[in-house]
Amino acid sequence: MATALAYAPHVAPYVAPLTSEVSTTLPISASGAYEVFADATEIPRWLPIVQNARILARGGDGRPERVAFTRTLERGSLGYTLEYHYDPATLTVVWATTPSSNVVLTGEARFVPLSHRACMMLYRLMIDLPVVDDLVTRELDKHPASHVVSEFREHLRRLC
Repeated sequence: MATALAYAPHVAPYVAPLTSEVSTTLPISASGAYEVFADATEIPRWLPIVQNARILARGGDGRPERVAFTRTLERGSLGYTLEYHYDPATLTVVWATTPSSNVVLTGEARFVPLSHRACMMLYRLMIDLPVVDDLVTRELDKHPASHVVSEFREHLRRLC
């Protein structure tokens, strides 16, 4: 007797969300790195896979709270909105897609002082995308948190 699976249409296997974490030292103060990273509108300048960022809402402190992004894909682009939360006391930026989004993206960047001219960046990223794309696949195979941190470090090098 054949099982029900033999007659089921092809369904792509479930792929769990990808979580990656990385830490690195940066040659800038923790507060300086925090301020540069917290400027979401600048992300397309230092992260090549992001085409643009548009602020939808700002908080009482003037920082972006909701930002619409468009990212590059192999054959097109993908749009998503992130909600940001900032903790200046711990120099931490936290973000997540809106609950209704079919793109799931959450993360955290924390900057820990090492000296007045250096800090440790702790970066965590969780991604669950609704698309399969060669560019995304290559990016995910290369540990996406490391990719983002490397691009951010290079951006800081150009700034300093």
